[in-house]
Amino acid sequence: MTLLSLCAFSAKSFAEEAAPANTSAAKGDSMMAGIGLAYVPEYAGADKSRVLPLPFLEKTYSNGVFLSTRRGLGYETALGDFHVSAALGYDGGREDHKKSYLSGSDDLRGMGKISGSALAVLSVGYKVGSVGLNLTTKQNLSHREYGNTYTLGMETPIYTTASDQFGFGASAEFADRKHMQTYFGVTAQQVAGTGNRYGLYTPKAGFTNVSAGVNWTHVIDSNWAVRSAVGVNRLTGDAADSPLTKRKTTPVLMTALVYKF
Repeated sequence: MTLLSLCAFSAKSFAEEAAPANTSAAKGDSMMAGIGLAYVPEYAGADKSRVLPLPFLEKTYSNGVFLSTRRGLGYETALGDFHVSAALGYDGGREDHKKSYLSGSDDLRGMGKISGSALAVLSVGYKVGSVGLNLTTKQNLSHREYGNTYTLGMETPIYTTASDQFGFGASAEFADRKHMQTYFGVTAQQVAGTGNRYGLYTPKAGFTNVSAGVNWTHVIDSNWAVRSAVGVNRLTGDAADSPLTKRKTTPVLMTALVYKF
């Protein structure tokens, strides 16, 4: 979900999220680990939500290489005023039934499973004053038929003290026709598979959602911090009009305890 990346638990130093992206390179290698909880929809457009655990581990090297359960395996660097990164990531796909409390939804029964897929995640960022702008694309590698997305985002600190930082972020995601069909379309085969619960639907390329949220980082000491975020995600265009979409606007809540060493 877009808001998850918008308010993602950063791999940068706790109170330095507004610092230049190559700050970590100047400070050497670092590692972060954490555990959190997130309240998110069962799938994009679902009317039911659940609380999920959010464990993560991230190693960042001084040469710009990073290895992360959140961001994948990649490299980031600064080129003048721009920050660029490239990573190999993974999308877990979507189950077509409620496989467990942690995954799937019975509202999708008969739609067929969307398998996990390797992704090429490419990003470029630019800072204007205190506002960070970024453009990220996720290109499907192992399932080209699933299509690709392009996300334009912004983030800015709104209040900072020695131990606390509050920030605001917003984003908009654009998806190509293949991605829209995979996640929001309904084929003739799927109509039959769902027992005609959903009608035939062929969406066009376009914006899938817009998101906005605020986050709060509280630094406990040089190693420990708590990161929390609250936001809202709104499906738009053909994604909002899909017969699979039961709720267009959903809240997202997250919090995590993070340790840096």
